[in-house]
Amino acid sequence: MNTAQSPVRLQYWPASHSVDAPDEWPDSYEFETVDDAVTFAMTQRPADREIAWLRTEKGEVLALDQIRRIWSLRQL
Repeated sequence: MNTAQSPVRLQYWPASHSVDAPDEWPDSYEFETVDDAVTFAMTQRPADREIAWLRTEKGEVLALDQIRRIWSLRQL
């Protein structure tokens, strides 16, 4: 049994901002923790793109509103 967890992945929209557009999706960014990914998501904007989603190490998908909520809770 493999107990290694997958990295946390932060995904940005392609330039067209459409799921089914012919342009390619940019590579996702990998992080060791959700906190690291959320910090990057809220403080960086590579290629001026918008966040599509974050996939946790357990495979849970977090949408932008959930990412923002985690960030705001960290700031309290």
